[in-house]
Amino acid sequence: MRVTRGIATLSLTVVAVLGLSACSSDGEAKDRPAAEAGASAPAEEAAESSEFDLTKDDFIQRVTDATQAAGTLTMDMTQSGSGMSQTASGVVSYAEGAQEMSMTLEVPEAGTVEMRMVDGVVYMTMGELTQGKFLEIDPNDPSNPMAGSVAELEGQFDPTQGLSPEAVLQFEKAGEPEEVGGVLAQPYTVVVDSSAAAENLPEELAGAGASLPAELSYTYWIDADDLIRRVTSESLGISTDITFSGWGEPVEIVAPAPEEITDLSSLGL
Repeated sequence: MRVTRGIATLSLTVVAVLGLSACSSDGEAKDRPAAEAGASAPAEEAAESSEFDLTKDDFIQRVTDATQAAGTLTMDMTQSGSGMSQTASGVVSYAEGAQEMSMTLEVPEAGTVEMRMVDGVVYMTMGELTQGKFLEIDPNDPSNPMAGSVAELEGQFDPTQGLSPEAVLQFEKAGEPEEVGGVLAQPYTVVVDSSAAAENLPEELAGAGASLPAELSYTYWIDADDLIRRVTSESLGISTDITFSGWGEPVEIVAPAPEEITDLSSLGL
């Protein structure tokens, strides 16, 4: 199903990008509230005098700490190539020891797909295909045929499941600092072992990473506050470009109302 492949592609991207910075490197989620209104100002004003001194040994932990301190972010992604194009945009929260998200994807042949993850449950609407309502997908419900497709989606935000210091093969500066979204950020080349990115996908999605090259190369733009501002990559003819903004700003991620939820049986599936 094309929409499932789109979600798989997004999951692989999250492993290497958001997954890098969502939880502490010891694998334990920390209870930290989202930044209060106005607290994001330092994150939005990277100091030009910064040495941008991240290293291969410390960048995962430092980006982790910065992300948790901010608590929330907004992301916009575009993917193109091999005759396809898709976009995704949404907000993510790492507050109160859990990762939640609200995201809209434009998926080829499937149209607009909206996904929300609240308290570990995924809600997904695909317009006419779901009669304008949300499917409720509990990854712990063995009777739901879609459970496996989202079983480890939340886990993709955990760097200990997606990336580890041992998985990072190369980390080095790539030129001089550049302005990204009004903030000065240093580009870095990051090369990772692709098996580390794909091994945590559920079996239903694992095929999305089966044909990846042994190594994946990314360019990260990281500001003076250790916040990721942009990530780009290209693999198998697919170019991915993700920008991050709104660090620490209030976000609203809520589950659909009961009357907005349907199930597969009501759709004749």
